[in-house]
This record gives sequence, structure tokens and C-alpha cells, in this order.
Amino acid sequence: MSEEEVIPVFERKATGLVREIGPFGLMTITMSYAIGGGINFLSVKNGALYPGSNVGLAFFLAGVPVLLVAFCYAFLAIMMPRSGGAYIFISRLLSPTWGFLASWISFFGGWMLVGIIAYYDVFFWGTMLWAIGTAFGAKSLVDAAIWLMAPINSLWLGIVFLIIAFVVASLRITTVVRIIQALWIIPVIGSIMIIATYGLNLGLASTSPEKFKKIWDSIMGDGSYDEVMSIAIANGFDPDKWTTFSWDATWSVASYAAIWAYGSPATPPTSVAGEVKTPTKTQLLGTVLGTFFIMLYYTTVTAAMYAACDPFIRAYTYNFVYGYWDQYEITPQVTPSLPLFAGILTGNLGLAAFYAASAAIWLWNDIPPFFIYLTRFVFAWAFDRTFPSIFARVHPTLRSPIYANALVFILSVIAAIMCWGWWIYGVFALLDNVACLAWIFPDMFVALAATVAPIVRPDIFKESPISAWTVAGIPIVSIFGIFAFAGIGLFVYLVVATIAPGGIVTPDILLFVGMLALGLIICTAYWYYNMRRGIPVSEIYKALPPA
Repeated sequence: MSEEEVIPVFERKATGLVREIGPFGLMTITMSYAIGGGINFLSVKNGALYPGSNVGLAFFLAGVPVLLVAFCYAFLAIMMPRSGGAYIFISRLLSPTWGFLASWISFFGGWMLVGIIAYYDVFFWGTMLWAIGTAFGAKSLVDAAIWLMAPINSLWLGIVFLIIAFVVASLRITTVVRIIQALWIIPVIGSIMIIATYGLNLGLASTSPEKFKKIWDSIMGDGSYDEVMSIAIANGFDPDKWTTFSWDATWSVASYAAIWAYGSPATPPTSVAGEVKTPTKTQLLGTVLGTFFIMLYYTTVTAAMYAACDPFIRAYTYNFVYGYWDQYEITPQVTPSLPLFAGILTGNLGLAAFYAASAAIWLWNDIPPFFIYLTRFVFAWAFDRTFPSIFARVHPTLRSPIYANALVFILSVIAAIMCWGWWIYGVFALLDNVACLAWIFPDMFVALAATVAPIVRPDIFKESPISAWTVAGIPIVSIFGIFAFAGIGLFVYLVVATIAPGGIVTPDILLFVGMLALGLIICTAYWYYNMRRGIPVSEIYKALPPA
């Protein structure tokens, strides 16, 4: 083969992506990705599912390893500032195979969750309309809220949300970040006000139950408080049992609701590492500080919520979870959520509507960061010739991986349709846990990659700013890597134990294994195909992709 016929190692000599993201932009990507349905819905639901759970403590326990691994992601993004995030880190530091498989399984969980988020975001908008309609006696708005919550309407509106997200994600990265930032402002204000509302009412349920009862009944109907409590107690709810602390219950919440709500917030900001203007400052402020703020908010707001509303919040949610709320004659059947109870505590349905709107915006604003990290995984695979080359194409004007965006959009629409049907949660009863495992599975490998980075790639490590960051001569990246690996490894074990209790093979664990097997087939087939074309496959992973 002549020199002119030699196929380049990478798809192109330059990615075509542009470095335009600053610290604040990266922070809003981090926070917008994480804060959504997990904190607003699961924080309430799991207090009823697990008697004796301290939900605030559970979010703190899950937050510690999440923050530790965020440091690992940030350090590696500084060391290797290339788009592709976890895929680049793992493939260059540990193994090309595991780099692809870890990012592949995260990709699978990601597009499923994008469709699920779009579908269920409609429920938050329904809650908002219900609050406004009830506040102003507008039956038409209440009827519209009920219409929104109908499954078929949630599907169509969810697909509309996905279309909007696809258009946004396909724009130049500067524009994408500005839109995320603009939408970030409203829910941040709402979240601060929610914390303040719960904070002002700390201890209200225990020290002045009659006052809490009066506030609730003034909004939900005279006698509603007693109706909720009596129905719950009649159907097995014990206020003492549900509010007596249990470590087992707290860890159960931490290993599902809490770790799910975090969802590896360091993944999106580091997946666009090749599009960051000043990697060192931006990754530390955007990825690490953003993750810290998420942890602070999750821990604070859940602790304050239960301090203000326990045990009533568990009783109301208990009736919802187990289907006893169809016995209500006074109380409206409104889905329990963090903003709902905060809104009720204000005694002002206008504020309740604003809180619900904040939650709905938080949830929709999850979707563009999902698109960012999912498309950059696809782009990086294609750029390394491990996926169809069409997905490495970048729009010449928008500088966006347009075909990768289209792929994520199509798969997300399929996931939304599956939410409407019975087969997502009908066949895979623990699909949320599978998605959670798909998120944190790569984190374990990223932590391991951070641990060994100075040893396995001294050529790259010594050229990066983090080489100077040591404690007693030990690279700080390795120290964080060890502790992050232990913490995330524990949660991987806990989630796997939930999906396959006692080692039982369930449809959910088969789904996870099957997706790993499919990923292995794809990467093996492409490596064989590349070798047949004369591409030196081993050389691809010895070098960083071009900027």
C-alpha cells in the first residue's frame, strides 16, 4: 500500500468542535443534568416505601462518593481535554474494550432516561396547572391538568419536548449553553425558595400539628388532613414505625433514590472537555463545584422537608404509592412531590404553582445535558473508528455532531413510547435500577483510571497541570481515585444486589448483561473491520484524539 493510500488512524485531523464553554456554563450543565425527577419525586416516594429512613442522610451518604468521583472526572478532563469524557479516560488509561463497554452501557441507560424524563415531565406541568386552577377557582385549568396527566397526552407532549431538545442540542455549543443557563435561573430561584419555605417551617409537624393541619386543610379541603392520616393508618401505616430511624431503610434509600437522583453529574461536563476554553479552572469550578452544590441542595432540602412535614408527608405518599388515595372523598388526588408540599406550606397556591413550574423546568432542562454527553460518546466512538463514521460528522456552521444528535433523538422517542406502553415497567420491573447501574458503572472505571493514571500514562500525566498536585509525594488524582473507587464500588454492589437479589437472574439483570454483550459485539466487529482495512488499531488508543 502506498503512502497516499494509508488510512489515517483517526477519522479526521481535527474534530471540528470548538472550545467555547466557560466555568459558569459548565456548572449549569452539571446542575441542570442532575436536578430533576429524582429529587422532586423519589425523595418523597422513598420516605413512604422505607419505614424509618432518614432521607436527608441517605442523600448525603450517596453524595460523598459522587463528589469524590467528580474530582476524578475533573482531574482526568484536565489531563486529557478531549470530548468523549469517560470513554476517552478509560480507553486510554485502562482498556479500549472497557472504555467502549462502560460508555456504551451509560449511553444505553441515558437514551432510555431521556425518553422517560420527557414523558414524566408532563406530570409536573399538570401539577402546576392544578395549583393555579385551584388557587383561582378555574375549573378549566384543573381539567387541563387532568388532561395533561393522561398517559397518551403525556406521550405526545413528551415527544414535543424531545423535538425541542433535539433542535436546541443541534445548535452551536455556545448557544446550547446559553439556553441551559437561561432556563437554569428560574428553577434555581424556585429551589432556594423551597429550601426557605421548609426551613421556616422546621419542626412544624411535630411541635404544632394543629397549625400544619390548618394550613393543609385551607388548601386541600376542610377535613383533608384527618382523611389522609386515617386512611393511611387504616391500611397499615404506623406513624411511629415510619419515623423511627433505621439504618437499613436509610441505606435502601441511598442505594436507589439518592444515587439515582445524582446520576453521575460529572459525566456531561467532562464529555465536552474538548469544547472547554480553560480546562483547569473550568473543570474544577464547573464539574466539582457544580456537583458540590447538587449534594448540598439534595441533602438540605430533603432534611428540611421531612423535618417540616413528617409524618404526614409519608402518610400522604403511602396512600399514593399503594393506591389507597382512591378512597379520598375530600382530598384531591395530586401526585406527591417536593414542590407540592413546599407550596402547601406557604399557604399560597400561586407560590405552589411557581414551585411546580420550577420542578418542571428543572426536569426538562435535564434533557439538553443528556444530549450533550450521549452525543459526545457517539462522536468519540466514531472518531476512534469504533462506530459508523457518519456519527463523527460535524455541521460546518453549527459545529455540532448533528447525526449523533439525530440518533439520540430517535432512540429517546422510542423510550417515550415504551413508557406509554406496558413493556418498560411491565417486563423490566426494576428498570430505574438498571438505568442507575448504567450511570454509575462507568464511574467505577473512571475512579480506577484516575488511580493508575500517573503510572500507566506518565507521558500524558507529566505534561498536565495535575502532575504538580501531590500529598506526601502521592499524586492527588490517585488519592481521590482510590477513595472514589471504594465508594462507587459499594454503590455498584448495592444496586446489583437490588437488581439480582440473592444472585437470582432477573429480566433486568439479563437486560444489562445483554447490552454489555451487544456492545462487545459492536466494538469487536469494528476493530476487525479496521484491521482488514489496514488501520493500525493498537495505535488509536496510544494517542489522544486531535483537538
